[in-house]
Amino acid sequence: MFHPDKNQSPESASLFQEINEAYEVLSDQDKKVIYDQLLNASFVSTTVDVEPQRVHRDPAYRRRQTGNYHPKPAQPSERLLLMAYLLRYLRAISLVGIGYCALMILDYSLPFRISNELVVSEVNRIQSWQYQNSAYVIITDKLHQFPVSREGSNYFPEGSHAAVATSRLMNVLVKVESEDKKFTVRSLGSVYSNFLFMPGILLILSVGGLVLKNGLEFRFSFQVAICMFLFFNLIFLSVSIL
Repeated sequence: MFHPDKNQSPESASLFQEINEAYEVLSDQDKKVIYDQLLNASFVSTTVDVEPQRVHRDPAYRRRQTGNYHPKPAQPSERLLLMAYLLRYLRAISLVGIGYCALMILDYSLPFRISNELVVSEVNRIQSWQYQNSAYVIITDKLHQFPVSREGSNYFPEGSHAAVATSRLMNVLVKVESEDKKFTVRSLGSVYSNFLFMPGILLILSVGGLVLKNGLEFRFSFQVAICMFLFFNLIFLSVSIL
């Protein structure tokens, strides 16, 4: 039917050749197995020229090209490991901050200690960075200095007494009253006066530092902020002690 002698079609010769090749494969058991394996893509003939694999310039990428490559499991960075190590100790700062605020609350809630000091002349004024910009300063016989407004200076004439109120436990300056109780100096740059908000912020941050559980980097930064606020509170406390 497809023989070139019997079929004058131009395609008969190529079809007849393909039929002969198929017959040879089917009649030979070895060739038939090789053909089936080629169809299943499970056999590669050694006679076939395989294009050599291109070698990447990156050594890490070349390791991925090998068949026995197994990527290493992701490991936390050294920075995160250091944060996790330090965080165990920084959490103790929150407890220190809460203890500090509790002590301040107790100290402020106790009755104040009142000291009646004699107001002396301004010639006894001691130059200080705290009051270098204050035009009017009250100076007592105990060499205590308190800034006051121009109006308030009239209530503290030389020779009068000033009632100086300090905390019971830590002797922190709270207020200064005139002898007739008509004028009170509260703007004293004290942790119980102008900077009373500092212990409050520290207490909120310290409680938050104990409550937070998620986010390693955020908790670490939070604890560092608590350390800074505690440091500033201690500075304000040191300059507030009379």
